[in-house]
This record gives sequence, C-alpha cells and structure tokens, in this order.
Amino acid sequence: MKLAIYGTGGSGKEAYEILEECPTEKRKWEEIIFIDDTKEEGIFRGCKMIPFELFKTKYTSRETKVVIAVGEPTARKKLYDKVQEAGYQLANIIHESAKVSKSAIVGTGIVMQSDVRVSSEAVIHDNVYINHRTIIGHDVCIERHCQISCNVVLAGGAVVGEGVFIGIAAGIRDHIHIGLFSIISMGAVVLKDVRPYKIVMGNPGRETGENIEQKVFK
Repeated sequence: MKLAIYGTGGSGKEAYEILEECPTEKRKWEEIIFIDDTKEEGIFRGCKMIPFELFKTKYTSRETKVVIAVGEPTARKKLYDKVQEAGYQLANIIHESAKVSKSAIVGTGIVMQSDVRVSSEAVIHDNVYINHRTIIGHDVCIERHCQISCNVVLAGGAVVGEGVFIGIAAGIRDHIHIGLFSIISMGAVVLKDVRPYKIVMGNPGRETGENIEQKVFK
C-alpha cells in the first residue's frame, strides 16, 4: 500500500517527519507521495509531488491511501470531501510516542504528533490533526476536520465541534461544548460553552468576534 500526504506546508512537513522519526511506521508504506494543487509536478522531501488531478491518473484507490496535512479547517474539509468523492480511503499517521487509551475510538485520516495523550473513552472523528504534547481527557469528543495545536489541554467530557481550530497552549474546561468552525486563540482558557463560528481569546476566554470567513490563516 502507498501513502499520499495532501499538503506540503508546515503540517505536511510535520506529518512526513513523524514517519522519518518512526521507522516502523514508515516501513508500512511501499511509497510516499505528496499532493499539492498549487505546484507543478516535482520532488518534495525526496518524494514525488503532484497535483491531485494528476495523482488520480497515476495512483488508484486500491493501492493508495491519503492523509490530509493542512492546518486550515475549511481547507481540511474541502480536501476531505474531494478525496472521499474520488474513492480514496484515509490513512493515519500516529507518532510512536503518542499514548492512546485502548478504550478510545480513533477515526481515519488522523495525524497525531509526538507525546500526545488520549484518555479513556475519548472519541476522535475523521480528518483531525493533533499536534505535539496535547492532552485529550476522558470522554472528550472531537468532531471531523479539527486542527489542534501544541500543548492544548481538553479536560474530561469536552466536545469540540466540526472544523474547530484550537491554538497553542489553550485550555478547555471539562464538559465545555465548542461550536463548529470556532477559533480558540493561543493561550485562551475556555470556561464556558462557545457558540458556532465564534473567535475566543483571553483568560478567561471571551467571544471577541465571528469567524465569518471560516478562515484561521489570513
């Protein structure tokens, strides 16, 4: 089976480096390819790099799985839909130092960086990117297409809606519900529910704006 990493930005580089750091994981794949729709066919990190339309003509869904490695949740959703429509299955890239409870449920299309901790009966849905040293407490639910930055703490029973971006070192109190496509800024301490499409900043966290464009990186 071959692996295609969709994205050559920071998240794509990090996903590939997990494989370099974890030889057992890398050996699972006969070949690694990068997909980038903004560049011409070439070489990236010593691997083939091609746009998705060309990729479909060269790599079948029977022999290739895809993982999406971009940081923008709306882009993650768009690429996920495109890959699913083309019939490709999603792959997981999980660092060997990550600790995932046997009772946790982890979907497909997951990228999990080093030293992540996933506790009892947590549920991580498809196409979620979790960065270094994040702690996901018991019974937490993370919906699809989320991007979780480094050193985030999600306390027990918290629910993270679809397409949420959580910034570096944010803390989410137990049983908090974060509405879909919200942005939790770096260092924010969230002590109450967040409505959909809101931007939260500060300690304690306050809704300071709306994610009208559904875009984190502008």
